[in-house]
Amino acid sequence: MLNNNFLATPLPPDIADLPALEAAALCACARRAGFAVFELDGAQMKTKPALMEHTARALAFPGDFGKNWDAMIDYLGDMATFHKNNKVIILIGAAAEIEGSDPALYAALRNVCGLACNNAREWSKGAVTLKFVFIS
Repeated sequence: MLNNNFLATPLPPDIADLPALEAAALCACARRAGFAVFELDGAQMKTKPALMEHTARALAFPGDFGKNWDAMIDYLGDMATFHKNNKVIILIGAAAEIEGSDPALYAALRNVCGLACNNAREWSKGAVTLKFVFIS
């Protein structure tokens, strides 16, 4: 069952783990609620360089993305600005493939996502909602 407050309330740490069916339902609800929904493919993110490249391309990062964790935190945290929507959800499909390939990379990605959410909330003084869904 989906948490009805997921879309309306900033949930610490703003990261959910959902099976594919629930993630699809959440995605549909999020779009109806005006969220910009982006999808990443974990199967293409099994190394740090591949993760950086796929994320920058799939999320249409503007300009020269530095391809390091600090830059990733900044760009993710600023998604609302360059996509002109204060409500953003990023779905990470096949997340288990990242974890299975490199558990440390997976843990780092989750940490980066949490930090980006915190930054987005702080920079916007609560006006931006940024969420991540890791799909199993």
